[in-house]
Amino acid sequence: MVRVTRNFTSEGQLHPAARQALLAAFDQGWADPKKISQSASRAAILRNQALENIADKLAIPVSSIEVVGEPALGHFLSIAGLFRENSPFVYSATDKGKIRAIARSHSGEVSELSVDRTGGIQNLAGIAPGSVLSLQLANGETGVIQQHLDLPTSIRVAIDATASGSRLPLPPHWNTALFDSLSWNGPAGLAIMAINNRSEFSYPLPHIAPISAPGSYSLPLLIASSIALENFKSEDPALRAFALSALSSLEGVEVAAPQAPALPHLFSLIAQGVAGEPVIRELAALGIDVDSGSACSPEDLQPSHVLAAMGYETKGHLRFTLHAETTEEDISELASALKAVLQKLRG
Repeated sequence: MVRVTRNFTSEGQLHPAARQALLAAFDQGWADPKKISQSASRAAILRNQALENIADKLAIPVSSIEVVGEPALGHFLSIAGLFRENSPFVYSATDKGKIRAIARSHSGEVSELSVDRTGGIQNLAGIAPGSVLSLQLANGETGVIQQHLDLPTSIRVAIDATASGSRLPLPPHWNTALFDSLSWNGPAGLAIMAINNRSEFSYPLPHIAPISAPGSYSLPLLIASSIALENFKSEDPALRAFALSALSSLEGVEVAAPQAPALPHLFSLIAQGVAGEPVIRELAALGIDVDSGSACSPEDLQPSHVLAAMGYETKGHLRFTLHAETTEEDISELASALKAVLQKLRG
């Protein structure tokens, strides 16, 4: 078995401090914080401390926070909770598949906004009043950041911050925002949904009590996520620039939107003349793991609708994530290995 020495996939290790906190939380945070008992009181204190820390680091009111135990469900709640009867729904061509699925099932008018070759969403200013807009702050495949978000206040905006996490501030106008614990090296299976004005939000699933989220989440995961966020430091943009320079110099390799503003840890490239799957298999045999295809497809190797929307070829698509432990030496080794693999596969 080949030992993985270089990890450039989207999956990263849980922050060490969060790992320790998780083990301790299972000992102290097992009780239901809504009940009346000594154990429940301790759990409630831990929960409140975690929520206050998360609110501080994400720059959102603690009163706006709902914890969701399944990020995919969070997408539906954050969008559908803003719908009114027959509300027009607007999303972009580079949104996640989960957003596209919501669009397909929506009974009202649906519009898809195109993007340019840099990934910038077009015609945001032309959205009809009363519409609900799903807006991805930054793309999880290319890292491209949406800029100049002067959104009309006549629309309701559901922000997708699952890729950007705490790296980017929310725009001035937003109604809901969704964050994924994984984006700051926290545990999987936990999302933070912020509701800016609860009077404009209606829980979209069957319910009796006046709720905004199911409330079924793991308190230990919430505590670990809070600790991970407290210890999180954003990646160095210079490392991404180094990676783009090293990899784009390879023959027949094109970086998607190389000049666009982007998150410091994500990028995609297209290797001409090869398919993505053989490349990742060859690199894996050398102990280097990378991703290929769509970042949001149930099958990771499905072609990327994001690159297609931006006007790029989808064959030969490779996705890279730079982690806290990634070094220039790792990237140089990746570039050398990728050069050899491409030469081999191209014959």
